[in-house]
Amino acid sequence: MINHDKGAPDAGIAVALTVPDGTLEGVPATYGAGGLLIIPLTKRVTAADLTNPALANPQGLRAGQASCLLLGVPLTIRATIDAAVAEGGKVYLQANGTYNGTNTGLFVGWKVNGKLALRANS
Repeated sequence: MINHDKGAPDAGIAVALTVPDGTLEGVPATYGAGGLLIIPLTKRVTAADLTNPALANPQGLRAGQASCLLLGVPLTIRATIDAAVAEGGKVYLQANGTYNGTNTGLFVGWKVNGKLALRANS
């Protein structure tokens, strides 16, 4: 990509994620039960932060969110993922073309913000 100035295509992308209280900026963590490794790039925004005019909060973040790097995720796509898959859960492509959490298909990524966060090939 022309505007990609550092890293590699499989290094990861950054998205806004709802993270638990106590999540620290720059400290690796996991998102959901699927083991997706993230690194928060900003501090977790609180409701008090959003009403404090002295703070410059990251644009677009809501209370409870932080901008997070999804390691090994080069992009997210819109896909119909079975509703039983929780946020941060592993997603498998089944032989019939559906996406769900059943470990009988090809592991393709994780459910992130309702989209399919594709894993990089390894």
